[in-house]
Amino acid sequence: MQNKTWLSALLMSTLCATPAWAQGGDDCSNAQVITGNGPHTFDQTAATFSGQNTSCATGGVTGPDVWFSWTAGQDADYLVSSCGSSSDTVIAVYTDCLGTEIACNDDDCALQSTATFTATQGDTYLIQVAAWQNSTPGVGSITIVPDLPIVNPNNGHSYRLVDGHVDWLTAKAEAEAAMLNGQPGHLVTISDQAEADWLVATFPGQRPWIGLFQDVNDPNYSEPGGGWVWVTGEPVSYTNWAANEPNNISGSGGSEDYAELFGSTEWNDAELNHLNTSSYIIEWDMGGGLGTPFCDPMDINSTGLPTRLTATGSMAAASGVHLDADQGPPTQFGYFLIGTGASDPGIVISNGRLCLSVTGGNVFGRYNAAGTLNSVSQFDAAGDLQNFVGTSSTGYGYDVPLTIPISGSPQIMAGETWHFQLWHREAAGASNFSNGLSITF
Repeated sequence: MQNKTWLSALLMSTLCATPAWAQGGDDCSNAQVITGNGPHTFDQTAATFSGQNTSCATGGVTGPDVWFSWTAGQDADYLVSSCGSSSDTVIAVYTDCLGTEIACNDDDCALQSTATFTATQGDTYLIQVAAWQNSTPGVGSITIVPDLPIVNPNNGHSYRLVDGHVDWLTAKAEAEAAMLNGQPGHLVTISDQAEADWLVATFPGQRPWIGLFQDVNDPNYSEPGGGWVWVTGEPVSYTNWAANEPNNISGSGGSEDYAELFGSTEWNDAELNHLNTSSYIIEWDMGGGLGTPFCDPMDINSTGLPTRLTATGSMAAASGVHLDADQGPPTQFGYFLIGTGASDPGIVISNGRLCLSVTGGNVFGRYNAAGTLNSVSQFDAAGDLQNFVGTSSTGYGYDVPLTIPISGSPQIMAGETWHFQLWHREAAGASNFSNGLSITF
């Protein structure tokens, strides 16, 4: 591991990432070509209405619209979003200028939009960013990112919102069929108010199914408040029913045996095929790992995925903590970073963010693979980080020694919290980072 001199060299040798600035073409036929995830700026103030209406805007678009042409870098589901912009937007995605619409959204996050579409690597898509009806044209930006699970830093679990109306049993089955790193998901279970607050803040403007249902065979079953259980079987130790709920009063006359989440974080009981329930949330209990994730890796690497750092083992023994990294660009090399200070959202360096603090007297540096200066860490063909000494692989990941090989050889002491991150080279010559991970020894 080396000291801050290495960071200075890194800052000087890499270029800070910059947005792909654009304004948007005034018509599909002259759509502005953009690449990557963005942010890509748009400006509707001098635009006109192209005449292309959308399927999702109540009463039609009719406001000024701008157009972008974007080519997918991989096969994936993508989210194109204007959240945070000033314009009351409607976003639609087309495969051609003949109006073949494959996705459309209005008012996903307040008055802004997030459309989800499935893309094929190498195919080009036309993106319409319109001002709704006679609303004031505005400026802002769109991002185009893979629809990936999001890690809750408070518990280390991963979550994904699935848009679209389905009945509760279908949502349950689809959630349990969704795999993440070999682990099946389940409809979200909510253990406390902090988790509820995080869900609503992360997935705003939604009304999703959650994994709570009324088991008529439960010994505590009674209408309307008895026998409510989680799909995982965990105890229902926290509840947050809305006023006068559950009440088993259905507009359709059916029994209300299933729970949905309101934007207030409160719950409502609903019938199986409740038409107002607009989505569902999948949760993966990625338990068993060490540490608390931070600086969620929204900065994807050249594979289209975020590089992910995890830890396993024991926090109480020398070399007891083992770091692993995956979803990286194959054949590229990297270094594990360690420090006493964390910074979130970090500072932009090349294509990612350094989330370890290098100021205020914090210890900061890097580990080379196997703790030697002549070894490297390199992603294999599957994107998993393995170590090499010369040309020989020494296995995957890295065992963290308690003695830190920098000037003065400080030691990790009991009760101290240290922060870790992975820096790595990108396939195109730039560099990137994983999420951060905080571990208290």
